[in-house]
Formats: sequence, structure tokens, C-alpha cells
Amino acid sequence: MCLPLCALAVGAGSASGQELVAVAKRVLVASLDSTLPPVPFETWLAHLRGVPATAIIWEVNDCGEGGDGREAPTCVEAMLHLTGDTTARASLVVAGIDGTRAQPAIWDLSVGSGHAFTGFKTLREWAARVGARR
Repeated sequence: MCLPLCALAVGAGSASGQELVAVAKRVLVASLDSTLPPVPFETWLAHLRGVPATAIIWEVNDCGEGGDGREAPTCVEAMLHLTGDTTARASLVVAGIDGTRAQPAIWDLSVGSGHAFTGFKTLREWAARVGARR
């Protein structure tokens, strides 16, 4: 099952999966939501949860769309453990369907517990939920 994800990470233009994750980590939160501070995404996420940056899990994937055979853009997803089986996920699109790098933008925001997920429309709303779960 790693083959599609590995190929996607390698096939995202000239950028490797590690490069794409590095871009996502450094993107300024204010560029994703102008009501939030101009700090790197990774720093903001760690502060939001009160955890070290190493507690954040990063993954390059197909923005959750390619599993059905359709072409999809490339996302970098940050995952934060909240409590028990509850996880927060923030996906940033970083490359288009053709693999060309794109300005990082919010693709999907959710908090899931077990098999149930709640989606959020804005980073600010998502952050309020994630920060409240400390």
C-alpha cells in the first residue's frame, strides 16, 4: 500500500516528500488565515497543543482523493493526538494535479474520534477545537 503514496511523494514535481513537508512546516499561518499570527505552521501547531514539534506527525498524501483512481493534488497533512482515540488533522495542498508546486493552502481540517470525523471550514474554528482539547 505504500507504493501509491511513495510514488506520489516522489512524483510531486521536483520536490521530494521531505521538501514538501519542510515547506508546509514553514508556511506562515497568517498566509492560511489572515486573522492568525505570522508564525511558521509547525511552531503554531506545537504551541496550540502545548507539545513539542516532534509530537506532530507529518505525511505527504493525495489529499484524500486519489484512492478511487482519480487524479488528485498533493497534500501535506499534520496530525496531532488529542485524547484517547481523538486526532486532529490539518491538510495543506502543496502541489497541483500535475505535480507543480503550489502556494500552500488549506485543503481539509478535521477532528476525528474513532470512525467519526467533524470537519471545519476555517483554521480559526479548527484551532479553537484543537486548543480546547488540551
